[in-house]
Amino acid sequence: MRPDPATISDSELLARIAGGDEQAIAALYDRHAGMLLALALRIVRDRSDAEDVVHDAFVTVGDRAELYVNDRGTAVAWLVTLVRNLSIDRNRRRARRGAIEREVLVHEPSESGRASSDSPELQVLGAMEAARVREALASLPPAQRTTLELTFFSGLSYPEIAKRENLPLGTIKSRAARAILALRAALVGEPRS
Repeated sequence: MRPDPATISDSELLARIAGGDEQAIAALYDRHAGMLLALALRIVRDRSDAEDVVHDAFVTVGDRAELYVNDRGTAVAWLVTLVRNLSIDRNRRRARRGAIEREVLVHEPSESGRASSDSPELQVLGAMEAARVREALASLPPAQRTTLELTFFSGLSYPEIAKRENLPLGTIKSRAARAILALRAALVGEPRS
């Protein structure tokens, strides 16, 4: 008898996804889709686009799960990076389409009035996960927190942050690396090194 996918780790789920286990991808989606949707929405600022980003991310997970290396970071960090990159790509494509797309969108119905399709339970879980992330971010030193916020929520690259903050690129990269380690430790409950 196979263990329930809801009781195994994210990295084990990724290993099962790499082996073609569809229940594993559903379990990983159920665990993290709410948090990933909130991240995508913060970057792309459109619910429909954010939903598309999360969908694309899980299609990519299905195709590339075998590329995940547990020693390089948590599965959640891998998913967050994937959604962040897809969100930034979507924003860049949208910017390139420019005036033509804006003209077409004028005639499209608004998505803002649509109610969330998530169940109340999923909304509560997503809110709880978001609160954990906010609390972990708040525990970081201000410089590290700012670097992560500019990277993940504003979609700026490290060179863009270095230019904006008037700091060397190496400083921004090391600040981001320390912040990610501290954030991971705070979310997992590990002591900081």
